[in-house]
Amino acid sequence: MPRARETCASLTLRGEPADAGSVNRVTPHHVVVAGFLASVLVGLAILWSTFHVPVDRPWGWLYSAEKWDAVRTSFARRGFQPGSVHVVTATTLADGRQFALIGARTDTGRTCVAVARGTSIGATICRISKPVMVFYAREPRSILALVRGDVTVTMISQGHEGGIAAVPTGIEFAFNSSFIHPGDRLRARDAAGRVLANITAGR
Repeated sequence: MPRARETCASLTLRGEPADAGSVNRVTPHHVVVAGFLASVLVGLAILWSTFHVPVDRPWGWLYSAEKWDAVRTSFARRGFQPGSVHVVTATTLADGRQFALIGARTDTGRTCVAVARGTSIGATICRISKPVMVFYAREPRSILALVRGDVTVTMISQGHEGGIAAVPTGIEFAFNSSFIHPGDRLRARDAAGRVLANITAGR
């Protein structure tokens, strides 16, 4: 997946000196633009406060401090740095349990993940051989998925096909989806558009 690149541009304004009478003139257009920019900044601040996970809370909104300590300790015993254990992507089930993909790093820098249901952690995964690996939960019907970096995944739900936003895991990419409908499917394609997998998401 291509990485975003930052582009810096330098703009030089050339021309005749400005009319002194036109300097600092405020027009209705300026007021509208200023108001729009202010609303954008406020919106960004709200989004930051809502979705930003503090460094000292790598479990985000998902776990209590006590439960997260149990998850972190359990995963660290598998040979991972305790401070590197974090939630990659997650949702909450109807019974209140967490359904999460947990990631961590070894002392040698290797990154691995595992699926956690509450404080119970599944098998450690350090490599993805299939285009997509899907993990299922019910009530509500939800999935966690690991996606290989060389494929693109879409969701086909109720006759409509749409893209999926995945987050990096350190080994590949991942996403979660809740309230899956019966018959929903995941479709994985390679860079040439060839279909590599059709997976039933709504079991």
